[in-house]
Amino acid sequence: MVAKKSRPKAVPGETLEMNSPCGKIYVTMNDNPDTGDLMELFVRFGKSGTCGSLVANALTIITSYGLRSGMDVTDAIKGLIGHGCHRAPVCDGDENITSCVDAIGRAIRIHVGLEPEVEEQDIDQQEEVLS
Repeated sequence: MVAKKSRPKAVPGETLEMNSPCGKIYVTMNDNPDTGDLMELFVRFGKSGTCGSLVANALTIITSYGLRSGMDVTDAIKGLIGHGCHRAPVCDGDENITSCVDAIGRAIRIHVGLEPEVEEQDIDQQEEVLS
């Protein structure tokens, strides 16, 4: 496994507010200032202290480690989008969000500039176009 790259003192990024079955979540995505690649993400729930917020926080920490160790961002998106939970899906714009994990994956997809209507199998083709 490739060693995790150190984090610069300051990094550019953005925070997206996403609807989810658990309510609004805020996904912060920071980019490597040298390459422009996504290098870390954080998630905050509108309400804290829930089991879901704990799991989502742990998930974003592990995903950030992967991204800083060379994981391709499209693999992160594929691993997150599409997972459902016991709550009913909610609409966020034109998309149905099936879980908090799904919302995080969709936020990453928006941040890196992949088209929202693209299905999982098409992400690899879009990656080639972006390269």
